[in-house]
Parts: sequence; structure tokens; C-alpha cells
Amino acid sequence: MRTNTVIGSVVLTLAATVLAGCGGGGGSSASGDYCSELKADKTYFQGLSGTGADAGKLPEVFQRIHTLAADAPDNVSDDWKTLDNAVTTLENALKDAGISPSDLASMQAGQMPTGIDPSKLAALAPKLQALDSSDVSTAADNIAKDAKDTCGVDLNAG
Repeated sequence: MRTNTVIGSVVLTLAATVLAGCGGGGGSSASGDYCSELKADKTYFQGLSGTGADAGKLPEVFQRIHTLAADAPDNVSDDWKTLDNAVTTLENALKDAGISPSDLASMQAGQMPTGIDPSKLAALAPKLQALDSSDVSTAADNIAKDAKDTCGVDLNAG
């Protein structure tokens, strides 16, 4: 069952990596509401990293990413689109594999959740690896930098 633990950890690690750059704010067009939203959402993003990672927060985090991407100011809009596309790909890959956030927690503990098709689970890994691209990393870095510069939100700090 080591594969389950690895895949569960990979999903959370990838999600945390992708989402760690979440933030934004946009130059002079950034609204106070956008920056406030970012400050509030930071805690959700951090809930996916470290030893206390909570896979149960994934649906909420995904929704917050979609909202921030839709509200992103022009200067980080393309970066948010890239990040949002990665999150959507992750959501769809998990759904296609029949894996829920609670399943991820079981997988991290080395337990295979009931009813998961091993072939679908195996097909998940290449989809996740495709998300670990320089485009996604660059977008996340740009968003994090802009969040700090524009909104005073350090998304990389604990």
C-alpha cells in the first residue's frame, strides 16, 4: 500500500506547491476587497502544507482559487489563469480517479480507500506530474510576489 501513501502525499504536496503561490493583488488596479480576500484565504492555502496538511480542505481551497482567479487584477490575471487551470486539472484528475479529499487522508495513512479502481489510481500520477511545470511555478511565484508587493500578504510565510 506504499503507492497509496505516495500518491496521497504527492497530491497534497503538489496542491500545496501549486497553491503556495496563491495570492495576488494587482498593481494600482488591486482593490481593497481583493487584498482582504487574499489575506483571509492565506490560512486555507497553508492548511495544505506541512505535517498537519488537511486534505479535507481541498474543496474549499479549490473554490477559493477559482474565485481569486476570477477576481484577479489585470497585471496578474494571466498568472491566475495558469494557476486556476492547474487546480482545475488537479480537481478533474482526482474526480476521474474517484478520489475524494477524505480518500487522500486515508491514502496518506497507507490505507486504500474502498471502491477505488487501482488502474484509475495509476493513471493519476502522470496527470499530477504534468502539473509540476515551470509555467505553473512561474505563475505561482509571480502571484506571490505581487501579493506581497501590492497587498502586503506574504504567502510564503507561516
